[in-house]
Amino acid sequence: MIIYHQFIDFNLWLSVQNRSYRPIKIKNGIEISRTISEYTKNIKKLLFMDVKAINILCYTLGKSEFDRIILYKNA
Repeated sequence: MIIYHQFIDFNLWLSVQNRSYRPIKIKNGIEISRTISEYTKNIKKLLFMDVKAINILCYTLGKSEFDRIILYKNA
């Protein structure tokens, strides 16, 4: 699975290793989620990498493995 993710896109593998990207901003020392209108091109790219990694994992697993991980929130 590692080699497959790296083959598709090495940054994709880094996304799997580093957990899902959270689009946040810091306001008065507090983490706040960004609104969709605040998403930059780079933020959208990072979010897409997470979705792509999860998609690959879901489509390459057997049914029993898929059923076990489907509720996880990150790759």
